[in-house]
Amino acid sequence: MPRNQYDMAWILRCILWVSLFQLPVHTTAVAESRSVREGERAANHKANDDKVVFPGEYERVGTYEKPVIPEQCQEIGICDDIPNYPEDLVSDLLRDLMRQNRTRFNKDKILEVPLITQRIGPELDVIELCETEERIYAPRAAQDRNKEWQVILNDRKQPQQTFRVEICKTKESPCSAIAYFQNGYVAKCVQKYMLRNMLAVNDRKEVVEMPFQVPSCCSCVARQT
Repeated sequence: MPRNQYDMAWILRCILWVSLFQLPVHTTAVAESRSVREGERAANHKANDDKVVFPGEYERVGTYEKPVIPEQCQEIGICDDIPNYPEDLVSDLLRDLMRQNRTRFNKDKILEVPLITQRIGPELDVIELCETEERIYAPRAAQDRNKEWQVILNDRKQPQQTFRVEICKTKESPCSAIAYFQNGYVAKCVQKYMLRNMLAVNDRKEVVEMPFQVPSCCSCVARQT
């Protein structure tokens, strides 16, 4: 066999041998690489399922839903309890505030003051024109200035935020018959409100301080008919 033909046959055998040797290695590498990628995807998917995200400064594990407001609360704009109050979340947030000494809570009290009648004359000299109810509220939900209901931070057993309210016993009832208004005017009792700052929970489970509407008094007002 000529020298050059022998060399050519030898080269072809070498190429074939190398190809046959590398093929299973390449196939195995591809399979292993695919298996690794699939394993990483499965692990990442599981990690994402177990991951809890806390974007807020004070956020803790807990359920937050838009407050469900009972009908009687909707009439006065403040509520001392709601059926879906996030107890666990609020407890965690309150503990954080206590630990950081950020406890500037409003706490109103009803003062025991002498009645006006005891100071200026007989009881008949003073007559309320509207029937009202005065009490201390420890709200767990209230309306902000935009009339949106928000969850208020308050522990049921040891309330941190209390507010004095005066509420009309009957919505828009007529003023007392003893009140005289000239012809062409009609009078009724109207609920008045004022803004008070409260600590609340926003929909990102963060503590926020903002003004809320609080029933301040029941006033007899007249309008022209």
